[in-house]
Formats: sequence, C-alpha cells, structure tokens
Amino acid sequence: MPPIKITHRLSAPLRTLPLLITLLPLTALANPDDISEAGHLSDLPVVLSATRLSQAPADAPGAVTVLDREMIRASGARNIYELFRLVPGFQLGMHTGNQPLVTYHGLSDDAPRRMLVQVDGRSIYSPYLISGVEWNQIGVDIDDIERIEVFRGSNSATYGSNAFLGVANIITRSPSETLGGAVRYRVGDNGINDVGARIGHQFNDVAMRLSVSRTYDHGFGNYDKGAQNINDWRYTQLATLNTEWRADSANSVDFQTGWTDSHEGTGKDQNATDPERPMRIYTGFGLLRWRNAPAPGEELTVTFYHQEENGRDHYNLDVPARVTLGGTTRTIYVPVRFDYDFKATRDDLELQRITTLAPSLRAVIGAGWRTDLIAAPSRFNANEPVRSTVTRAFGTLEWRASERWLFNVGTMIEDNSLTRVALAPRASANYHMTDSQTWRLSVNRSHRNPMAFEQRSSMIFSNSAPFSIPGRTIPAGTPLNQTFRPSPDLHAERITTYELGYLAELREIATTIDARLFLERARDLVEMKLEPSTVGLFSRSNTRYFTNSGEANIRGLEISATWRPSPRTWLTAHHTALRIDNPNFSATEAKTNSSGWIEYTAPKQSSTLFGAWEFLPGWQFSFAKHWIGSMSWYQDNWHKTAPYRQLDLRLARRLPASIARGEVSVTARNVDGPDQTYAPDTSWWARTIFAGVTLEL
Repeated sequence: MPPIKITHRLSAPLRTLPLLITLLPLTALANPDDISEAGHLSDLPVVLSATRLSQAPADAPGAVTVLDREMIRASGARNIYELFRLVPGFQLGMHTGNQPLVTYHGLSDDAPRRMLVQVDGRSIYSPYLISGVEWNQIGVDIDDIERIEVFRGSNSATYGSNAFLGVANIITRSPSETLGGAVRYRVGDNGINDVGARIGHQFNDVAMRLSVSRTYDHGFGNYDKGAQNINDWRYTQLATLNTEWRADSANSVDFQTGWTDSHEGTGKDQNATDPERPMRIYTGFGLLRWRNAPAPGEELTVTFYHQEENGRDHYNLDVPARVTLGGTTRTIYVPVRFDYDFKATRDDLELQRITTLAPSLRAVIGAGWRTDLIAAPSRFNANEPVRSTVTRAFGTLEWRASERWLFNVGTMIEDNSLTRVALAPRASANYHMTDSQTWRLSVNRSHRNPMAFEQRSSMIFSNSAPFSIPGRTIPAGTPLNQTFRPSPDLHAERITTYELGYLAELREIATTIDARLFLERARDLVEMKLEPSTVGLFSRSNTRYFTNSGEANIRGLEISATWRPSPRTWLTAHHTALRIDNPNFSATEAKTNSSGWIEYTAPKQSSTLFGAWEFLPGWQFSFAKHWIGSMSWYQDNWHKTAPYRQLDLRLARRLPASIARGEVSVTARNVDGPDQTYAPDTSWWARTIFAGVTLEL
C-alpha cells in the first residue's frame, strides 16, 4: 500500500538531554534486609549469547544488556516487545495497536528486519514478508521468561545473517524451576482482558511445564481522534509445553512445542483497497535438543526445530478505477480478489561443540543447515512454493593471554541459495584494567541476506470476474497492475562495526556502569524504489522493487548505569546519542533526495530512567520514564514524529504467605498522555490503567 501523505511539519528536535549519574550511598532508601539478602553482584553474572560461550559480561566481545525476571515483572509489560524500551539504542513504534515496530540504531522503515530475535536458540525471524519479526507470534508467555540477553551490535560471526544490528536471545525458565501451578488475570482500560495458567510437574528424571494464555484488547483505534479510525483489536491464544529430561550427569534432552493463534483487526475505515476486516496468523513449532557435557568446559549440543506459520487474509472488493476512452473519463468498478494467504515452513538443524583446548584457551565450533519453504501465490505470482536453503559453519576462539588480557576471534560462513556465500569475521580484545574495570576494543563484519520477498516478490492483481469498459469486455483473470516486481540482482547487505567499550562492576556499591562508543558503516542496504509499471491493464501505476542502493554511517555513544542493592530494588539510567548519515549526500542533498531518509530513522537523543523500590516488605513501586527524540519510520523527512516523553508506573504487593503465594499489581501506562510513535497526527499509547493478580498454587 502507498504511504499516508502528511504535509504537517514537526516541531524542533529534542534538545540534548545530559545524563547525570550520581552515585550516592542510597541504602537508606532500601530495606536493610534486602542489602544483606542480596549482594547478588558479589557473584559475577554470566551471559550466554555473546559468543555461545558461558562468560562474564566483562569477557564478552561486545555490550550485553540483561533484563532478568524481576525487571521484566516490574516493568509491567504485557507484551515482550515493550521490554526493548528498556535497552539503550532501541526504538519502538506502534504502526497500529497490534503492529509494533522494534529496531536498533534505526535503518528501518515500517517493516524492521535487521535484528535477530531467538527463543532458547530458535530463530523467530519470519521469512515470508518484509518484516523480520512477528512480535505477536513469538510463542512464549512473558511469565515463563527467565531473562532476555541483548547483544547490542552486529554479531553475524556468532549467529549469521539477520544478526545485522543486534541479537536478542529470550531464555525461558527451566521446567524444574516452575513446579506446581500458577494462574494470572489482568483487566483494564481499552478492553484489556488477559488470562494465563501454568502447571509444572516432576516425573522422576523428567520435568515438564505446560503454559496457556489468552491476550485481548481493543487496540489503539479508540484513541485516534485526529485521523481515520483504525481497526486494530487483538485476540491471541498461546500454549507451550517444555520438557526437560536429565538422563544422567552428562546427558540431557530438552523438548519444546507450542502454538500461537492470533486473530487481529486490520485495514482502515472507508479505504478502497484495504477495508476493515479480521485476519488470522497461526504458528506452531517443535524443538528437540540433546546436550552432552561430560566434563566442565566440554559440551556437545545437537538442536533441531521445525516451525510453521499460516496466515489467512483474503477478501473481495469492487475497486473503483478511472478510465479515459475517446476523451471521456469515467469511473468503473472492477471486481478484485485480494488474497494475502501464506504458509511458511522452516526446518533447522545445528551441531555445536564447546571444548577447552588448554587452561587459557576455549573454542566453539559448529555447523548448521536451514531451509525455508514459502507458499504465497499472490506475493510471488507463482503456485509453487519458494524455497531457500542456508548452510553455515562457525567457530569462536577465546584466549586468556594473561590475567589482564583476553582475546576473542570468531567467524561464520554462510551459503545462501538465494544469494551467495558470505563471510562474517570478528575480533576483540578485552583489557581488565582492574578486577572491576574493563576496556574493550572490537571490530566485526556482519551481513544480512535479502528475504525471499525482497528478491522474488511479484504481486500482480487480476479481476476476479468479467467487467466491461466502453466497447470491450475484460475477461476474468486479466492482469490489472503490478505492485511489486522481482529484484533478482539483490545481494547481501554489509556492515562493519568498530567499538570501544568500558565496563565497571563496582560490587562494593552495587553499581554497574557500561559505556559503548561505536562507528557502524553499513553498505549495500536494501531499499524500496518506485518505477512505472509495465504490467497489466492499468500499467501506468507504480510498481515497487528493491535495490542495494543504501549506505549509512552510524556513530554515537551509549552509556548505562545501574545501582542495584537488592534483586527487587534498583535504579537504571541510560542515554543514547546517535547520528546517522548517508556518506554519498550532504545535509542539504539529504533533505531533497529520496536516499536521505536514512538519517531520520533513529532519534539523535534518547534517555530512560527505570527503577524499582521495595519500600516495605512485600511492597514494590516501579517506574520507567522515557525521553525520545524525533525520528521517522517512513522514507522521508516529512513523516517525522515529534519528540515525546512517556511515563509508566506500577505498584505491586506480594501476598502474605498466610493468604496465598502470589502478587497483586496496578499498572498505569503513558501517565503523561498520548504519544506519536509512528507518524504525526496519529496519537497512540493513550493513558491505560490495568490491574493484575498472580497466584501460585
């Protein structure tokens, strides 16, 4: 569909917001019992996603943000995508109430596709359309998440294509840690009505967890007072089964399966080709993983998963068209069937070996194979499914050269049947200046292979029944116009990242400081272009195609500080200063050239304060305050959203053990009013209040 045309200029961009971090002995604000209880920073945390090796954050080759279970709960988030507001450098917009947009460091239009998201190692990067992640189809209940590890920066050396700008690994809780039962209920403004239940049981060496949930709301259409109403309600059902079998001290088998069934409102009121209607997406998956760990530092893992995504969205319309014959222009109505149904199937097999080559030398080696099969006749103008296959081999070597120096090198080589072979190398050096302070220098090259739709899309619309124009009858099945044409010459996007990082883990004052200075040079970016169509009865209309015409230099600073004296009390502040430019255009040319859209795809300044305070035993107050600068999800300067602020509050009470195990909470979102996160004159995220109760049985 063509972009909405809006001619309103926006207010001046957000002024630079200085980040002032004051480290004070604030322990008087916290419960003294928490201080003695925690000291949780005294034990070094471990991250798993940076290199596939278990390592301390100070040893990782890049910046890693971890959102643990307490932070996720205190955020008050109903949906997983909301959590990325709490990570430096991320942008979150709402196209509609059921279509979130999440990206890191911009470079995004209204279909973000340059970040990899995984659930327990299973990629949820959707292969069937332009967008990379269907956030409503992730297939995990938010209460089952143990933590989310976000590697801030490109990392194709570890995870291959799609890990172009960042990687988010969602790690679920072990079934053995969720024995017993639990129920959850949320209700609030705008039709919020969520129900969830979980039951876990131990059968000798086998632990199992079954989780089911239902999420429902009216979307944001009711809050849109300035433009046309949007049909964006959402009803999602989810069920997952996690099984963990500990065969012996060295061997374990994990099995996961689940399905997600989403019914969503889509379309617009009184739109000639995109009417209000319901659509449905169904996703099912199964994952099997065998892990053999005979000794510390030695591990062999084999993982296979299969997943299917089915979409149902079709309708018939009489579309108005203007025709001119003999000097006379008239409107005729053409019967057209719009069929956006699809089925996407993915199979992925991976073998990984972790080994200790010497006391100071660890390695990861592995190989994998993945195939995607996409059946979407209207998107590819073909009845036969489109197949793409990727084979990959990867390796990482970590060398602790001395007490102070740690070196890490890694690479991934991929052979994609739609493009060609791509190599992604990485090298880093970590200098532990003291036991609590580390400097990091890294450089890496990453890539993103074009999706099948970007390369092979051919959307040709035909009439579903005969119709007449003066002097002629048009038979059914006649091509009318082509909205997308194939782009067979596409190749992989490339990005080279240079990073200088600093990490301080000051356990004596329960404080962590993380700073990242970066330069990212992106080349051969896939951009959408327009040209006159040469196909169909109405061939004078425009068709879209893709080309490797984009370039961008991204430079900036991310700084984050967290003071956390106990697991339930903390204060985090982070700030991102970002500049994006096209090296081929000056600032003046960028404002008048269509390739100048890149510089607007991320705010120049963004900041967040996120805190929680257990002010009395069992009582917790939490808040998140965001300051977001101006940016655009469209390909021009005219669609920039104005700077905005957002404040979320939550009050929670853990129930006394004498009553029940559980928690009661009240959450208020957007306390300071509606925001324009996607386009001007469309104000989403109006103030919403909902209450929730969770009981453990």
